[in-house]
Amino acid sequence: MPKQHIEAHGLTFLKPGHKSVRAIREEHGEANIHGTKVWDSSFVLMDYLLLDPIPSHRVVFDIGCGWGPTTFFLKKHFQSKVMSIDADKSVKPYLHLHGELNGFKPVFWQRKLNQLSRDDLSMADTIVGGDICFWDSLRDDWKKLIKRADKAGVRQVLIADPGRQPFYDLAEWAKSRYDAELWEHDIRKPIKASRYVLEVNLNPDEAGA
Repeated sequence: MPKQHIEAHGLTFLKPGHKSVRAIREEHGEANIHGTKVWDSSFVLMDYLLLDPIPSHRVVFDIGCGWGPTTFFLKKHFQSKVMSIDADKSVKPYLHLHGELNGFKPVFWQRKLNQLSRDDLSMADTIVGGDICFWDSLRDDWKKLIKRADKAGVRQVLIADPGRQPFYDLAEWAKSRYDAELWEHDIRKPIKASRYVLEVNLNPDEAGA
């Protein structure tokens, strides 16, 4: 029988067929907004951050956290103080399952992109997200959020994506207005995947702080 979990960077992530995931699904139901598994972009973002790390102990907003792979990676490798944010409250039991599995207690916040105010964003040093720009409406919400984040003093935004058109549109917009780059990033472990990472550096005078 194939393994029902993935080991990556000292952490364990369950597949949808794992008995613990099935138990949550039976009790709480399926997550509603694509929070049905750990998506490949999360593993690409992890690898990218190992090559281009953020400073330790930063406050990070993990937007579209889903089951929490990036949340727990940041906690383990950078001692980040992470706010796990998702529009779908039904991901919460899956997030806590992976927290228990990996020895971390997540802090969950149910918010849509357009519900994150400038005051909310002022708490964050870095914002990350994976597979979170798949609709035109999300592209537009990300544009507005990045503008608010810039004004709020956020230092950096990192978004990983397979390369959907709304994401490309966002990347072109960001590159025209900020210190932003779009990188293609391939990984072979723990899965084979090729994705793109949009890195938007805001408030450059504070970037090294």
